[in-house]
Amino acid sequence: MNLQSETKISDIADKARGRYEDAISAARKGTEKAAGRVSKGKKPVKAVSRFGIKLTGVSHRTVNKLWKRQTKLVEDQIDALAGHLKAAANADDLRNLVRTQIDLIPENASRFKDEAREAFDIVKGAGGEIRDIMKVTVDELRGNKPAAKKAAPAGKAPVVAVEKADDQVAA
Repeated sequence: MNLQSETKISDIADKARGRYEDAISAARKGTEKAAGRVSKGKKPVKAVSRFGIKLTGVSHRTVNKLWKRQTKLVEDQIDALAGHLKAAANADDLRNLVRTQIDLIPENASRFKDEAREAFDIVKGAGGEIRDIMKVTVDELRGNKPAAKKAAPAGKAPVVAVEKADDQVAA
């Protein structure tokens, strides 16, 4: 064969090999990028999973506190009923019986009001916890760094509403 033809064929083959190697290299780079994207797909799954676990914790704590409050409400109502019965037993006449029973109504209503307020505070606290958990999760999903927690001012202990509710139930 002619040297000039062989040179042209060799040049064409070299260019073809170069294009082939470039195509393979580009395919490898694309595959590596795709693998990285697939790996990053675990991050939202983990964030949502952590959110679910934290949300479950909040709901369990909240139900526990509400259950304790409801138990206390029932106990208080039993005490109120006992008070009404004692007052009825100690009444000298019908007028005294009616007056004593009417006098006990505001105290009983006050107990209901206090219990309702405490139950509302428990639910409100849970809502705040859920809001905070949701914010952290959304920030994490968006790729934002979590904000550093502010330290309590020197000399002041942080107020924890959750503990307060538990202490009141135990009292």
